[in-house]
Amino acid sequence: MTFQKKLYSAVLAGALTLSIASMTSFASNYYDTAFTFNFDIGTNVAYTSARAKDDNTSAYMKLQKLQGGTNPTYTASVVRENYTNFSKTWYYSFSSVNINQGRYLSNYAYEDDGAGVKVRIKATRGADPNGFYGSGLWSPDSL
Repeated sequence: MTFQKKLYSAVLAGALTLSIASMTSFASNYYDTAFTFNFDIGTNVAYTSARAKDDNTSAYMKLQKLQGGTNPTYTASVVRENYTNFSKTWYYSFSSVNINQGRYLSNYAYEDDGAGVKVRIKATRGADPNGFYGSGLWSPDSL
């Protein structure tokens, strides 16, 4: 191989390496984690565990089971790990009609606090005075 061909091959290999190394990584924390909200009599608020949020997509929640009570309902929103709201908060109502529906929960977590902010879902019980629980899956990011 001539010197020019070797030099050309080396430059081409270097350019290829640099182009691959400079690609942006779009990692999202979108795998689902189980949650259970227990609303015993007198309990009005429940939370998921906290998870890191990596991008500006909506959070995801899928209610799979809602048992007990007469007419169990709750309202969900995305909050910080320390239980405080972001600068803008959206509220989503969940009831038996939402069983096995994947729902996307808008939030300003990424916009307010950047990548890696830890979030959780806050659930506030509806008017049913009886004890009930809801369970399913959630993730801080979505596809």
